[in-house]
Amino acid sequence: MRYFASLINNIKPTLSGHDTFPLRYGWLKKVHDQIAIQPESEEIENVFSQNTAIADFGVGKNMLNAMRFWSTQTAMIIRDNSAYYNTQPTTIIDEISEDGNVDATKQLNSFYNAENIFADHGLDPYLESPSTIWLLHLCLVTNPNLMTYYWLFNINTKSELSREEFARLLKEFFKDHGLSAPSDSTIKKDIECLIQNYTTKTRKATDDFENVLEGPLVELGLLTRVNKQNIRALRGEKNSLTLHVFVYGLINCWRIHNGAADTLSLEMCTYDECSPGRVFMLDEDAIIDYAEQLQDSKYSLAWTQSAGIRQFQITDGSSLDAIFEQCVENMRNEDYSH
Repeated sequence: MRYFASLINNIKPTLSGHDTFPLRYGWLKKVHDQIAIQPESEEIENVFSQNTAIADFGVGKNMLNAMRFWSTQTAMIIRDNSAYYNTQPTTIIDEISEDGNVDATKQLNSFYNAENIFADHGLDPYLESPSTIWLLHLCLVTNPNLMTYYWLFNINTKSELSREEFARLLKEFFKDHGLSAPSDSTIKKDIECLIQNYTTKTRKATDDFENVLEGPLVELGLLTRVNKQNIRALRGEKNSLTLHVFVYGLINCWRIHNGAADTLSLEMCTYDECSPGRVFMLDEDAIIDYAEQLQDSKYSLAWTQSAGIRQFQITDGSSLDAIFEQCVENMRNEDYSH
């Protein structure tokens, strides 16, 4: 819990704003497009509060709130005063993060931003590549403000949880860090929304088409419903997680925990907060499999095992920044080759 504790003075717990609607296909693209067509002027309006917003987006007020929430929490849009803007490859993080606050914008870079992904000429405007969904997921669960998500993926050690136990342990986590927990109702709704985001729903004969649609995060196969009350983490191999997305997550973890070092241990990569093992729910065997794939790749990364120490090591006099650029170029050419 070292990383979370080190950020405690800047954390703003966020457990509401989605109105219990999980992320859906098409929402991030729709928000991008509505913002993109706004005329440029000195008085740019908030697209979500315009008189025509409900008609423009084609959804009700609550769902519109959810579209804004998920677009913000995946760092696809940022707010400046009253207006919202699509994030760009050139978005400068320091200008939009106030007083060192911890939020989704920490994940923005020249590759991960709305313009690069969701513009008509973007890499994946309709979320056809699992790699995009993995990156959206990484942004959500490494944001300490989204405490329900952060706790489940980075702190929790139980493979199976009931909703009640989830809520109780989350409240204890708030208390342990001197944070004021929201109401039981708010916690319950946020947990329910998380479960809807990541698991297949039990369908009823009376459900309409909208209610049976599943969102993109379900595709990742990270959680499953055991019964009406319990969920289980599906830790292990992830077939849709490419080597390049793994390296992306590895570098993210490396920068957080040991950015000046040229090695990162298997233990840290598997068990520390924001590690690939935590974020992508990989066990040691799955991580070693990616490590062995690195041996046959052109990455300036090696997998070393010496005197009982297993670790990733930067090679060829390279750096994390250079390997990151290598990673996103490989992702662009291979994960988005269509």
